[in-house]
Amino acid sequence: MNFREEARIDAREVATATILGKPDVTIPCKITNFSPSGICILVSRDILEGALVKVDWGEHFLVGRVQRGLRSGGEHYIGLQLLHCSHWQRQPELVVASG
Repeated sequence: MNFREEARIDAREVATATILGKPDVTIPCKITNFSPSGICILVSRDILEGALVKVDWGEHFLVGRVQRGLRSGGEHYIGLQLLHCSHWQRQPELVVASG
């Protein structure tokens, strides 16, 4: 089943995901794809739906809300609804490519 309403652009960026909470939890991640309103990251653990996650790569960051997760083997694909990006005014493909 495909939940996507927008075309996604593939990416293979290494990044860091911080699950915002008390306490914050930081884990390595990979950005697998993105669109103007969302991003998918690959992490080693599940992140609960609705959680806020900050993703840092290079000099950029974004904050998103977990919309869904999919387990594949020992890894988890986490779909984030984009809430804020450090370069919001730029095209998404330029933001990831310049990281």
